[in-house]
Amino acid sequence: MKSRITSFLGEKYSRSFFEDASHYQKILGSEGILVLPHFINKLGLKKIVEEADNLKNVSFQSVSKYNVYVLPTDPNQSMKSARNRIMKTTKKCISNDLIASDSLLMEVYNDPTIKTFFATLFGVAELFPYSDPLSSVNINYYDQGDALGWHFDNSDFTITLLAKNCNKGGIYQYHTDMRYKEDGTENFDLVESILDQKVEPETQKAFAGDLMVFRGNKSLHQVTEVLEGERILITFNYNTKEGVSLSEKSRKTFFGRIA
Repeated sequence: MKSRITSFLGEKYSRSFFEDASHYQKILGSEGILVLPHFINKLGLKKIVEEADNLKNVSFQSVSKYNVYVLPTDPNQSMKSARNRIMKTTKKCISNDLIASDSLLMEVYNDPTIKTFFATLFGVAELFPYSDPLSSVNINYYDQGDALGWHFDNSDFTITLLAKNCNKGGIYQYHTDMRYKEDGTENFDLVESILDQKVEPETQKAFAGDLMVFRGNKSLHQVTEVLEGERILITFNYNTKEGVSLSEKSRKTFFGRIA
């Protein structure tokens, strides 16, 4: 691990911490979520937020509508069903090609020790960046009125860093490992109960500098509407196979362009 990176990490995140990934792999496996508090220290946060502030004027404003499965509508089911009901996300986003190559964000993303730690968490041999220039590291801005609607992720895992928290709202809510019934079929009834607010979600408190890892493909999750202030979230996006690009549709939605 480069000494420059260690000067921006929280006190507990030494080389020996990253060598003990198997312990944290068990936590992620049992709980479906892992939070590393104060992963980035105040000095590092200052640099990251300054960079995000300087880039915000070139961010892309996106409004996306989708069902929680992020799949085409099933014509055999009602539009009010759990399968087809429409969710909405609004945010601004910076694509990877606008982030400087010597940015602290890129150093964290590319650091071999940190990347090996993540790979061990997910039980894979190696992690790779997206092959397209837009999708590996992104800065996401949620201003007042913005929210991330209920959904399952397409990817097996998600890694986020909260750079700045809003003053009110913007709460991460989730239901762990509940997507499928015991027979392996989609649990539409439970999803419908969640969307109808008949089941209370888990909530995860988050503070600036916290890094969160979760398995979003089996766990329904959302971030509630920002009511006051600004929320800045960094996403570190890896693949388990080399040469994978984010779909052109997703790039168009999130970045307004495909290259």
